[in-house]
Amino acid sequence: MRQLIILLMLFVSTSGYTNDLKNHASPYLAMHGDDPVQWMEWGDAALAKAKKENKLLFVSVGYFACHWCHVMHRESFKNKAIAKKLNQNYISVKIDRELNPVVDKRLIEFVTATVGRAGWPLSVFITPDGYPLVGATYIPPKQFSNAIDDLAGRWKESHKQLRIDAEELNLKLKFALEMRENVGSERAVADNVDTFIKAAMENADELEGGLGSSMKFPSIPQFHALLKLNAKHNDPEIHEFLKHTLDVMAQKGLHDELAGGFYRYTVDPSWLTPHFEKMLYTNALMPILYLDAAKQYDKPYYKDVALETLQFLIDEMRAESGAFIASLSAVDDKNEEGGYYLWTQAELGKILSKDELKLANKAWNMDQPNELVSGNLPMMKMRMKGLSLIFQQPEAKITERLTALKKKLKTHRNKTRVIPKDNKELTGWNGLTLAGFARALSTDKALQPVGDKLADFLLQQWDGKQLNRARKSLQEGTLNDYAAVSWGLLEWAKASGNEKAKLAGEQIAKIAWNTFYIDGNWRESINQLLPEGTKQAHLTDDPMPSAEALLIRASLLSADEVLQEKAKKVLKHSTKAVEDDPYSYASLISISLSKPPVQK
Repeated sequence: MRQLIILLMLFVSTSGYTNDLKNHASPYLAMHGDDPVQWMEWGDAALAKAKKENKLLFVSVGYFACHWCHVMHRESFKNKAIAKKLNQNYISVKIDRELNPVVDKRLIEFVTATVGRAGWPLSVFITPDGYPLVGATYIPPKQFSNAIDDLAGRWKESHKQLRIDAEELNLKLKFALEMRENVGSERAVADNVDTFIKAAMENADELEGGLGSSMKFPSIPQFHALLKLNAKHNDPEIHEFLKHTLDVMAQKGLHDELAGGFYRYTVDPSWLTPHFEKMLYTNALMPILYLDAAKQYDKPYYKDVALETLQFLIDEMRAESGAFIASLSAVDDKNEEGGYYLWTQAELGKILSKDELKLANKAWNMDQPNELVSGNLPMMKMRMKGLSLIFQQPEAKITERLTALKKKLKTHRNKTRVIPKDNKELTGWNGLTLAGFARALSTDKALQPVGDKLADFLLQQWDGKQLNRARKSLQEGTLNDYAAVSWGLLEWAKASGNEKAKLAGEQIAKIAWNTFYIDGNWRESINQLLPEGTKQAHLTDDPMPSAEALLIRASLLSADEVLQEKAKKVLKHSTKAVEDDPYSYASLISISLSKPPVQK
């Protein structure tokens, strides 16, 4: 039956085929629906068509909130001359990385290994056999046009050799990666704690805060691991570094001063200029980090940041279903990067009173020359003590005035500006979000109805046998979806006493172990259509904790002794990959010191 469906899809695609993405449920794919490129979705039909016509697949991966994805869309994929070349010589495939995260991860690994770096938009040329041949990130239109001409010519002249080259290259990469996955019999994951702390602190920017010295990301898995591990090590230098980093992330350009919530990263080392997309996973995990830091350092301000972030999610990213949408775009409806969040002095003068404008200028330095095309970004440039001296008012009064000022500008922004939204309701990311609300429930009981409705949404995506990848999707979830939803439900059950969430969380965890953990190795999806990838004994973090770490957290949180034993068994064995690069396994190393809670 499956072969018949593929043949029917292939017949449709070869007779009057135009573009499969028109009116797609994914906003990222739908925005390519009017392109002159004859896009197909990733799937059996695209691979079958490539084999039948003996053409390379051109696979373009991105996501809706990505600024440079929009740039390449505008420059190349709307270009009729480039589209003609793609249509004649390639089978062009568009992938929303948030719907196909495992395929995206495989292609990111390939481009990183062959080019040295990777990101989005991601462009990979794949043989009809499914082996990546060559890849790159953003490519300007002239270079892209020349590249597809050159590769098409090479394919016509020597496609047999290129097929062999691609397969051999991928086998070499697979072998090299798997050598690092060898499980050692003597070392446990917990034996990497000291080397992780050393690696993280060697990367620490103690002056500006954060990790690294160029762009700054809210490296949540690493910060959370340092916070937890240093509670036992009690190194004053690490404590000060963490508090400094938490302060600057909440007070500088990573944080939206008006509505709350965090951007994905800043493009500079001083946390001043954000890359303006807001991702659900960032704003789901940041409250947990800040709540744990508030407890550890007895700092109520961190608790306020966490609750403000959850309120931002409720106000700006909550769907009618009770779930939360995937992201807010980096560009506004006028295609200006950051335009939704930036203000000019002239615009502020029309909205604010003279006293309000003076406060905005002193607090946020808004009267300086525009730092970005569309204006300046509000962020605290002066401490409350300094503002109190300038305005001869108590700090409490200044705080009250700033709160009213933010509310006024936020209201104006919501009424007069439009931020494009990716309204996918992704199951896994909503599992992370439920964990965030669970962690905050003891602090704010008013969050109970929001969490209950979100838990109900997740339960609706689970039929007792299969977990859906997203709302209104028949696509089965990945390991990350199963792990994140299980963890979120069990955290919510612990916080709220929701028995349905507890039972479902444990059931989902059991299915995850049985489906995705085979012979001591993880597989991250059931069917990704690429040749078998690297066997992985442990999984790395990305901006989120690894699926492995999430499933272990869920299993240790459960009351099920079988789940707990599975988790403990995995943690008994380290690998060369973990030992060589502990930084990338922060969540796993952190959880390795955890013990199952005492069940009442």
